[in-house]
Amino acid sequence: MKTRLITSAVGAALFFVVLLTPPIVFQLAVIIVTGIATYEIYSVTGIAKKLPLALSGCFGIALCALLGCMHLNDRVVTYDMCLLCLSVYIGFMFCLMVFDHKNVKLADAAIAFFVSIFVAVLFSYLIPMREAENGILVIIALFVGTWCGDSGAYFIGIRFGKHKMAPVLSPKKSWEGFFGGILGSIVGEVIYSIILNFVLKVPCNELALVLVGIGCAVLGPVSDIATSAIKREFGVKDYGTLFPGHGGILDRFDSVLLTTPFVYFISQIFNLVG
Repeated sequence: MKTRLITSAVGAALFFVVLLTPPIVFQLAVIIVTGIATYEIYSVTGIAKKLPLALSGCFGIALCALLGCMHLNDRVVTYDMCLLCLSVYIGFMFCLMVFDHKNVKLADAAIAFFVSIFVAVLFSYLIPMREAENGILVIIALFVGTWCGDSGAYFIGIRFGKHKMAPVLSPKKSWEGFFGGILGSIVGEVIYSIILNFVLKVPCNELALVLVGIGCAVLGPVSDIATSAIKREFGVKDYGTLFPGHGGILDRFDSVLLTTPFVYFISQIFNLVG
């Protein structure tokens, strides 16, 4: 527990440092995280041992950068570049299955493609979110909802958890912890709204922030359990050892995979902050 708490504190401090740096640094950080997360799943599934397929993950990393930039530059040009990248990626996979058919089976190609695409697409929303007006504060709302939900689910689950939520894929998760996570996220967002209004003097939409909290608490466990399913299928406990006490990038950030696009679109629909 001590190692886990120290890692969390250091990680949170590093996260805020990167968040407050110039946008280009944050964009590069998102792309690097995307690359590491892709490699982690490739390692777990065995794709990393098959060099041509492992290299195909570079298309997903490029797609993450292009999708993020689509909101920053000429959307028509970047949209065409995204389609071009995706088309070349598919063509590359076809070539591998045709010219290296003994080593590259459809199942392997499908895993490599799906993994790189879902990681790239979901993490890419962080780039336009950061660039939006008061984007830093919106991203903080994202992580407040997600991490407070994780914390609430963990502590309530440890104390009161009796009814298993996903006994095979994630045996430690309980329905009591799930509802504790919702409560934790809501409390976290309410406290955050008070800080925004009365400390930072930044107006915010309190009801929308509560909605963010509920959405993060619901979607976070879905992301977590889905990535856990991959680990269970291939018989591993963690995706890596980058964060002592936590595991790899995906072990720490798996919950934000689905909460990121959710918060992005909520911030587009409502004037979340400012």
